Amino acid sequence: MAIKSLLNASVVTLMMLSITGCGDSNDLSTAGKDNVQHNQWPATRAVDTPPPLPEEFRFLLELTAPALDSVAFDLLAAGTDPIAFGLTFADIGDSEVLEYQLAAMAAQLNDGSRPAHGLYHWYGHPHFNDQVAMVPANFTNDAGLNLYGEILLPYRGAVPPGDGPFPVIIALDSLISNVAVYRWWHAAFADAGYLVFAFDFSGQGHSEGTDDDRDAYRVTDTSRALTWLLEESPVKDFVDAERVGVIGHSLGAITTLEVQAVDDRFKAAVAAAPIHEGQSNFDSADIPIMIQTGDHDGPVAPVPFVNPVLLTRTVYDKLEADRAMIVAEAASHAQHTNSPLLPSPTWGREIAGLYSVAWMDYYLRGDESALDDLLSSHPHLSSLNTSDVEIDGTIHVLREGSFGP
Repeated sequence: MAIKSLLNASVVTLMMLSITGCGDSNDLSTAGKDNVQHNQWPATRAVDTPPPLPEEFRFLLELTAPALDSVAFDLLAAGTDPIAFGLTFADIGDSEVLEYQLAAMAAQLNDGSRPAHGLYHWYGHPHFNDQVAMVPANFTNDAGLNLYGEILLPYRGAVPPGDGPFPVIIALDSLISNVAVYRWWHAAFADAGYLVFAFDFSGQGHSEGTDDDRDAYRVTDTSRALTWLLEESPVKDFVDAERVGVIGHSLGAITTLEVQAVDDRFKAAVAAAPIHEGQSNFDSADIPIMIQTGDHDGPVAPVPFVNPVLLTRTVYDKLEADRAMIVAEAASHAQHTNSPLLPSPTWGREIAGLYSVAWMDYYLRGDESALDDLLSSHPHLSSLNTSDVEIDGTIHVLREGSFGP
């Protein structure tokens, strides 16, 4: 991957030199300048990270230091995966992650974030923050509120924008969270060649507004985000308006189901943990939609052991086109997040990424080879609840659960 990135970067450099090397750059025609711009992505910046952990909190690290990075924590992670705590112990046993989480929590005391949203800080995860090429963005919603977003460049910007247009993923976050909470998922799509636009709903993360604004505008915020990306953003010339997918988790999944019913620009969707029919209000669903959930995807997030998969099936039964139901073994409501310490099994993200990217590859790109992943049976699909994919009326059972559909 590093060699490929280096080669792609070299190609970009050579292309730029070939454009600017003929004569003085000050003599470039307007067309020449446009050509230069067409082969350059907008400037990227590093994602937000917290200041170093203050000295007064370092004693917390010293208390746990003897056990960190030990075999004991690896065993704990493996032993608690079936009850949804494997990732929690893996994070606790990683000194880098634990120090980062403590630093982020300390930073929240003074960084202007909303106290009620304290569970989900906006600093992401140290293992994923450097896996994206991010262009910060701001746009105004229908109520005049300034919303924050992040454009993630396909292949981390290693290919020139002229290789586009690129398919688009609009990514929606959950209640009281922000774009950084899902950076691993966004990165998975960007590394697969999608241009990802993730934004904070009104009243969340770095966006203006209140909880009431979020509830009132989250669906229109999503449509407005897509309009801005296609018509006003610095990457508008490099995206394919005919190949747009939407993904979301929890409240973002509920919004995903609602927005696809009213905005026909979305061609495929992945709704992760939409909870149940009472919270997912949509009148139609005639595009391909994948539902993802887990054995312990509780209705009170992120509490394990409370299983609403049968309730989620009521949402699934409303889908009218090609559809998929992916249930991960022992996964909790936190499966799709990268917030350190939250309970979920270590295989949760792998399952979520594998099937969601394959879904979009098949329906947005028309990539028949994506069926190899889409119809595969991951060893940690649930054995309690059925995972299946329905394409053109044919149901492919990936793993049949003992509790049935």
